[in-house]
Amino acid sequence: MRAVLLIIVVAVLGVVGWKKRDEIPFLRDAAREVERQAGKVEVPKIRFDNDPPATADGPPARPALGGPRRCLVNGSVLYTNDACPAGSTEQQVKGGTITVMPAYKAPPAPESASSGIPNARDLLKPKGGTLKEQAQERAMEGL
Repeated sequence: MRAVLLIIVVAVLGVVGWKKRDEIPFLRDAAREVERQAGKVEVPKIRFDNDPPATADGPPARPALGGPRRCLVNGSVLYTNDACPAGSTEQQVKGGTITVMPAYKAPPAPESASSGIPNARDLLKPKGGTLKEQAQERAMEGL
């Protein structure tokens, strides 16, 4: 019970201190010191591995060749950094973001039916026919 009361008192003091932080001298001074220190710290810009290299005279340089191209092939859209395939129409890339994903690898072809590995259906089927067939056999024997 004392621990709960102590936690409540600490929580109330914390809330009052937060609300009155500008009126309490040591909290006001601490807040100003934190703001002053934050102004001195330079936060580096995050660079990603697909960002173009930065130039000394300004913004990052964009490559002249090999940029994204939008190709219309038989009604479907294909984005590439190479020339559009033969028989397709190249369209202007209007902007936005293009995310490059690794190519899809098709799963290997299934082994032929004569591979020698039995199917689970063949291994699990009941021996001597299905239950329905067994019931029909017993019924016929009983007549």
